[in-house]
Amino acid sequence: MICRLRRRATASACRLRVDDENGALMRDIPFVFSGPVGRLAGTLSTPEDDGPWPAVILASGSGAHDRDESVCGHKPFLVLSEHLTRRGSAVLRFDDRGVGESAGDPAATTFDDAVEDLSSAFDALVRHAGVDPKRITLCGHSEGGLTALAVAARRAVHAVVMLATPIEPIEGLLHGQARRISLEMGATEAQIAHERAMNERVFSLARAGADDALIQAEIARALERWPGLPAASPGAIAENAAAMTSVVASPAYRSLLRQRPERLLAAVTCPVLALFGGLDSQVPAPANTAAFLASKAPHACSEARVFDRLNHLFQAARTGSIEEYERLDPGPAVEVVDALCAWLGRLEAAGRPCPAG
Repeated sequence: MICRLRRRATASACRLRVDDENGALMRDIPFVFSGPVGRLAGTLSTPEDDGPWPAVILASGSGAHDRDESVCGHKPFLVLSEHLTRRGSAVLRFDDRGVGESAGDPAATTFDDAVEDLSSAFDALVRHAGVDPKRITLCGHSEGGLTALAVAARRAVHAVVMLATPIEPIEGLLHGQARRISLEMGATEAQIAHERAMNERVFSLARAGADDALIQAEIARALERWPGLPAASPGAIAENAAAMTSVVASPAYRSLLRQRPERLLAAVTCPVLALFGGLDSQVPAPANTAAFLASKAPHACSEARVFDRLNHLFQAARTGSIEEYERLDPGPAVEVVDALCAWLGRLEAAGRPCPAG
């Protein structure tokens, strides 16, 4: 593909840009491929030379994201792509179903759908002339790391990088998140225990495929008996129950509840790198690092590392609270990219694949 230098790029044209850090030229190439529901669109960023390059495909976390995984005013996948490209890798990032230029219905997208879309991205990149098909790494953030594991179990993936990806059981992770948020909001232990009991019942119903009305009724009953609060009006209870049901009964949430991270990890034979933020309030580093190490990931080259002062977006943080994401400098921090690139370099030096452990 020929790319011409333009003073003003358009969304449909290749774009050469100068890297602000070292003056090198990088190319941004529109990358369109077919998935199970039709068009999926993204950007392939490459070094200036003709390759063949090692490549990284970025997989976003839960929710419907654009190709930059834009969140709280930040674009972490754009930042990560620029770091990796200036170090010699091609990087593909793409819009999730129904977002940006990609077809599909984000409200109907499940975990399995995300796996199919990432598989389609891998298959398309394998065929790209400038990419070394034997050196394609999948890098997923949060739930995207689980998506990457699922694809790696069915494709000849070079390696998997998981950024703040849950390895502990999903339901336990969600209970922990709920407790931390409730404590931040000043909830009492009685209220937290009541919320935990409600969530246990609701998660069980959602995981089993119960219809939305049954889930909403269960939530409404719990809201009516919420300890330590004045009685709410029937209308307010119904409104809140409907809002909560729209989340937990969604196809994406139901499918997340059914995932078993430890099984996904055990099915992978390529090396896996798990990186965590020590101040991550969404996927706590201690429990998930321990779960990763206990899983005995099949490859001797698999590693885990914790960055003490970084949060879920790998920003340098003060508390790790979600509330401060927007106020912090963009992530991921350079030290995370350094660790990722150093690990990939060790795989190359070891003559990947490493001996199985």
